[in-house]
Amino acid sequence: MNPLHFGSSETVLFGIYHPPTAASGRNRGVVLCNPFGDEAIKAHRAYLQLANRLAAERFHVLRFDYFATGDSAGDSAEGSIAQWLDDIGTAIDELKDASGVAKVSLVGLRLGATLALQAARTRRDLDRIALWDPIVRGGAYIDDLKRINEAYLRSELGEHNLTPERLEPATGAEVMGFPLTEAMRGALTDTDLSTIDLGQLSKRGRLKRATIVSSKQNRDHQALAAHLRDGGVEVVEQQVSVGINWNSDEAMNTSLVPAEAIEAIVSSLS
Repeated sequence: MNPLHFGSSETVLFGIYHPPTAASGRNRGVVLCNPFGDEAIKAHRAYLQLANRLAAERFHVLRFDYFATGDSAGDSAEGSIAQWLDDIGTAIDELKDASGVAKVSLVGLRLGATLALQAARTRRDLDRIALWDPIVRGGAYIDDLKRINEAYLRSELGEHNLTPERLEPATGAEVMGFPLTEAMRGALTDTDLSTIDLGQLSKRGRLKRATIVSSKQNRDHQALAAHLRDGGVEVVEQQVSVGINWNSDEAMNTSLVPAEAIEAIVSSLS
């Protein structure tokens, strides 16, 4: 693993490059796109294992933190959906420059999958994309985050201490300690992958295949798969038997890595 900083002087990003473990690597790279906030922390171990598995399959792999997240530059309140989409493009270019690969695949978990698909619409150098439990409807995702945050506050503070003044700023401005700015809420509310304009995504050989890996039956995932197929993209849907609730305590530093999901993703890219 090789840690590195890349990007512009205004938006310095931190990443970790995993070169192929075999002497002869593939002429293909994979960029891993993080989920949001607390989910990114809880997915860290799974992403590390996924990167190692891909490197063992001779892929060049880059894990990275979006601007204003993790070890990248920027205050946490400076993060935005538009910036993170730009960051994915920057990460793709960095991996191509560092490894010399011609084609790159994207893998995203939860909101990372949502961002990966949106970023893919503007690229000509993508090979495949793997969407792991993607967030399809941003508005529903915000509602889920608020419910999770409120439940956490109730358990930590107790019902008698949970005044409206304490609850409203937390549920309105942040979730689980991570800023959810008005701009981010607006961008997410307007996001619905099952109706999104795919543009030239499937034309001119831009994207060969999209794989949707689901931890459980999900109508939103089925709607997304249908929308991609209607747009001319080859779609593989795979439901894994064991899933992790990324918002639960069990996901934090768990020794249980969702191996079936990881193997499904590796197989789909290979």
